[in-house]
Amino acid sequence: MQHKLPLNPECSPEKQKLRRMKLEKSLKIKEEVKKQFDADFLVVARYPKWVSNIVPTPKKDGKVQMCVDYQNLN
Repeated sequence: MQHKLPLNPECSPEKQKLRRMKLEKSLKIKEEVKKQFDADFLVVARYPKWVSNIVPTPKKDGKVQMCVDYQNLN
């Protein structure tokens, strides 16, 4: 599945302020992102001016689920 953002040229890009995270969470995020890049699940964004933070959500099995905070785009 591939998602695309229909951009209105009149709208200004939104870039969220970077969230600080503990080192432990940061390492789990990097590990999960690397796995997703290696599996060709993620690709480099075509909308580099539109940036949203990753929100790590812990799963019951100890892994991290990756969610994206799109509050500013709604």
